[in-house]
Amino acid sequence: MHICWICVCYLSLSAYVLTFEDDGLPCNFKHDDNSRSIWGSCDCEVVTADAVKVNCRNVAWLTVPSVPSLQKTKQHMTSLSITHGNLMFITYDAFRDQNIQVLDLSNNAIDSINLHAFRGLENRLYQLVLDNNLLTRIPSKQIEKLEQLRYLHLKNNRIDVVEAGMFKHARLNNLRYLYLDNNLIEAISTDAFVNLSLHVLTLNYNQIQHIDGNALPPTLWYISLKENKLESIPYDALESLSALQTLDLEDNNISELQSYVPTIFMANVSINLSSNRIRNIPAAAFSSFRHIESLDLSYNIMKTVHSEFLQGVATITSLDLSRNRLSFMPPSSFANVADSLSKLSLGENDFTAVPEALAPLRALSHLNMASNKLALLHIRPAWRWNESLRELFLSHNFLTKIAQDMLASFPKLEQLDISQNYIDNLSELSPRQKVAAASKVVRLNLAGNNLKALTDPSIFLSLSAMAYLDLSHNEIFHISDTFFMLTPGLESISMEDNRLTSLPVRALRNVAKLRYLVLDHNSIRALPTEKMYNLVHLERVSLAHNQIHAITYDSFPAEHFRNLRSINCAFNKMQFLAPKSFRNLPFLDTVNLQGNNFHNLHMYTFVNLSSVRQIDLSRNEISTISEAAFVNLPRLQHLSLRYNKLTSFHPDTFVHVIKLETLDLSGNRLVTFDSQFLRQIREMHSIDLSLNQLSSLSLGHLKKTLAGLNLRHNRLKVVDERMFGDMPMLRYLDVSYNVIAHIYPGAWYQATQLTELYLKANALSHVKKRTFQTGGKMTTLDIGGNQISRLDAGCFGEESLLHLNLSSNRLARIPHEALSSLTKSLSSLDLSFNSIESVESELFSEMRNLTDLSLNSNRIRRISEAAFKGLRKLRLLDLSGNPIDEWNPNAFQEVSHSLESVNLADTGLYSVPNFGGRALRQLNLSRNHIADLAMEEAVSLNKLETLDISFNRIRGLTVELLQRLGALRSLNISHNPFEQLAKGDLASLSKLEAFSCHHMTNLKQVDREGFAGLKRLRSLEIHDVGYVAKRTNVEDIVGYLPPLRILRMQIVNRSLSEQFADLDARYLRYLHLDAANADRVDPSAFRHLRGYHVHLSLLNSQISYFSPQIFSTLNRIRYLELDLSNNRLRSVNPFLVTNVPMINPHGTVLLDIDLRNNPMHCDDKMIWVAKWVRYLESTTEPEIFKSQFDKWNRTICYTPQERAGYSLVQIYVEKVLQSSGNAAHHSFGVCCPAIAVLLALHLRI
Repeated sequence: MHICWICVCYLSLSAYVLTFEDDGLPCNFKHDDNSRSIWGSCDCEVVTADAVKVNCRNVAWLTVPSVPSLQKTKQHMTSLSITHGNLMFITYDAFRDQNIQVLDLSNNAIDSINLHAFRGLENRLYQLVLDNNLLTRIPSKQIEKLEQLRYLHLKNNRIDVVEAGMFKHARLNNLRYLYLDNNLIEAISTDAFVNLSLHVLTLNYNQIQHIDGNALPPTLWYISLKENKLESIPYDALESLSALQTLDLEDNNISELQSYVPTIFMANVSINLSSNRIRNIPAAAFSSFRHIESLDLSYNIMKTVHSEFLQGVATITSLDLSRNRLSFMPPSSFANVADSLSKLSLGENDFTAVPEALAPLRALSHLNMASNKLALLHIRPAWRWNESLRELFLSHNFLTKIAQDMLASFPKLEQLDISQNYIDNLSELSPRQKVAAASKVVRLNLAGNNLKALTDPSIFLSLSAMAYLDLSHNEIFHISDTFFMLTPGLESISMEDNRLTSLPVRALRNVAKLRYLVLDHNSIRALPTEKMYNLVHLERVSLAHNQIHAITYDSFPAEHFRNLRSINCAFNKMQFLAPKSFRNLPFLDTVNLQGNNFHNLHMYTFVNLSSVRQIDLSRNEISTISEAAFVNLPRLQHLSLRYNKLTSFHPDTFVHVIKLETLDLSGNRLVTFDSQFLRQIREMHSIDLSLNQLSSLSLGHLKKTLAGLNLRHNRLKVVDERMFGDMPMLRYLDVSYNVIAHIYPGAWYQATQLTELYLKANALSHVKKRTFQTGGKMTTLDIGGNQISRLDAGCFGEESLLHLNLSSNRLARIPHEALSSLTKSLSSLDLSFNSIESVESELFSEMRNLTDLSLNSNRIRRISEAAFKGLRKLRLLDLSGNPIDEWNPNAFQEVSHSLESVNLADTGLYSVPNFGGRALRQLNLSRNHIADLAMEEAVSLNKLETLDISFNRIRGLTVELLQRLGALRSLNISHNPFEQLAKGDLASLSKLEAFSCHHMTNLKQVDREGFAGLKRLRSLEIHDVGYVAKRTNVEDIVGYLPPLRILRMQIVNRSLSEQFADLDARYLRYLHLDAANADRVDPSAFRHLRGYHVHLSLLNSQISYFSPQIFSTLNRIRYLELDLSNNRLRSVNPFLVTNVPMINPHGTVLLDIDLRNNPMHCDDKMIWVAKWVRYLESTTEPEIFKSQFDKWNRTICYTPQERAGYSLVQIYVEKVLQSSGNAAHHSFGVCCPAIAVLLALHLRI
């Protein structure tokens, strides 16, 4: 169900209130002026009667100042947090005479800690957090006397070595948890953790290639080494860990497993080896582990396993071999663990049959064989697991029928999933014997098969215990009256996306316990007129996206639906809603009728519904709501009437409706709004009146309780003191996109709780004194997109604003006078897209709390000396898009040490400005004239995470510079005259997650092996790369890539076939291919793609044929967006063997397809376009549908000659609409009103 803006607004307001009440209070330190001034920005949170937590965030300290005492002597500072600042070092005795137990110094720039920094905390400190700093060594000497320390956090620093014996003299007797993730550690030496009694050690996301023997403390029971560079299991280091319980080696470089390792572990161990490069498993590969709780080998590239790969293992509970390339397992593979293995996953492999190796498994209770190549399931009497199996998953295979006596063969089976196969009948479920033992199956999933007619009730003869049945995504058109007669215990039936034309009333009478019924996306034309007996337990019925034309008086009689809680009839063809249709349903909570064709709501449409809380009537054609349409709805809280044609309301529309909290009237035709019709509502919290034609507004009694009001996109011209006066609860107000030219001073004064005000895109030109003064504390003001050229001093009232948007106005200079009243409060200031010409010295010197400053897209030509002096908390500075030709060398003099993000794109730079060595995290230097990237003195590179140097004149990056960019996560070097990318260039960028390298015509060499070290890379763009493209095949690079989320690449070959066979596509969600030379796509080219939501783009090629078989191979994708624009395609049909929106029998849903700029041949093979457009109209928001419709209207036919030059909309959509009725206009108005309007615009009918 659509969640309207009004509900979101109300919930966000509620959350805001809670957050506000939980905020810490200013700390009450002893009378020390120095302490008060330094620590005054910190907050105190009372933890217990005698314990206080002090939080200091975004402070401008370089070191920790003297820690003061609290004024109340009975209270002690037990927790101190100084985070997200710019601490660089910790001095000696920094915390002396304190009772600190938890110390958090994360997210700073600490690179040095004095030897005696923690003196005084030896018997107190319990947890020390130093994550996200710049430490290059573990501060072992500094912490060695902290006898009570239990947790030590050192994640995301620059630590590159763990020295042998570094804890040899430490008295860290209680240290149990050590976190060293996300550092630069390459090896662990012998005795690295000597004298420590650790229980948990995490070293994830480092570069560890080797761990010496005796390197790990023998007390460890949990060690995690995810995403390192280990090439084998480090047995020498592990052999002393007698208590080991968890070993996590996910995502390393392990390609081979050792056999017959002498080390023995007797404890029950969980081992994770997923996402490595293991190709096969040899004999006795896990003989060291006598008892295995779980072994995860998923996401490898295994093709074979040895018949004795588990030799030496006495027991194993769970084994995951999914997502490999296995097609066979030797018969004796599990012989020695037959009595213990209870959970086995073989999903997403290449098995054509259940392996005989499973036969001896006597304890197997869970088997996953989903996404294999099973065509038949032969149940063998020799299988010992027949008697123990409880869960069986066979979805996404090629089964055409169910195995004979399947249920009898698995007497303990509780869940059976055979969805997304090719089963066309269920006769095999019928037991052979007339007297069959009752099956224990509770859940049966048959979705996504080829079932058509359901007639034989005997198939459920042994399924009397079944409670959940899924028949969705089939082709069911008929259900016999007796089909469910043997399943009286059914509680949930899903038959979504079938071909039913009527609701199977008589069949459902046999399921007296039914609670959930889903029939969405069928062709049901009417609700039944005969009584639906025995459905007294039904709680939810969903009939969305059908062809139902009316809800009558007898559709939902209370005597048969007394427990009904939810009715969903959205997106049907309903034109009539009878009065009292839902009368006297005592538990009805939600009614969804959006997306129908209702024109009127009659008297007593909704009456006597004591429990209903939410009604959705959005996206209809409602123009009239009669008197007493909503009567006696004592709990109604949320009502949506958005996107209708309402112009007014009867004064008595609501009768005995008193608890309505949110009302959405957006997208109607209201010219005026008078709240008289809502006079019975006691506490209205939010109203959405956006997208109307309002020129006047009368809120009346609603002013007392409204917390949120949305008036965007109306015709309001003036705001006076009466319009929003006397609104004591108003917190959120949006009047953007009106024509307001004048606001009376004091207009907001009585809105004492107003915190967020949006006036974007109006006609304001002059903001006078006191215009935005309120009686409370407004925190957010957006007056961007107006015509403001003048701001008077005092126009923003007193200190309270935190966020001010003045972008896209006509300001010629920075309005210093107007901002002078906000110097202490303002946190973010947006002055972008104005006409400002200079930034003068010390202009912002008094804005001590400003963190974000945007001056982009102005006319700034000069940056003066110390232009940003005084901005002690500045974190983000955007100067991009300015024609700066005068940079003072000291422009950034005394700029904040907290500065993290600087955008200087398109500012005419020839070199990198001097930031005084500030430790930036994001730096954008794109679209300039820089030839030499000399940044060593200008910027501290230790924390730089994002660097964009695209569109410059840089020929290469020095090795020295790259070595200092070790923290880099995103790098864009596109549009530069680079000549080569050598292996060493990328070697030091081990943390790189996104790399863009395109449109580089001079690039002659790319060392493909350089990508092998980028194990964290998730996004890669490499195309239009000059000479490289002529010599390099895409598969040569693909083989070295880690699992990506985004890949944009240039295809050189003429045929697109096996280039991605070796691509690890487990996370791939965006695949964008530029294929200028390609003229053929093999049907199996994309068969390796998988995921929940995938975007596939194939552009700019010579391809003229896109085989329908390709859509069948995309069966491991749930939702697909497909871009085939700018090719030479003549015809495409995604729905050749399926119905819109499914592109294959496995249930892949097409969300979007783009065929623009192809020489389309518009014959009958493209008739699917009409169904597709109408499907989009019924399932997408109006704004989204408009853009989709426009895209199809710009997809042009080339042939045959009589259709050349016409769009696909003109040929197919208009033709279908005209043929569906006697007159095109009648069809437009009745069937597809949105299409009618758009066609009228595009075709001028």
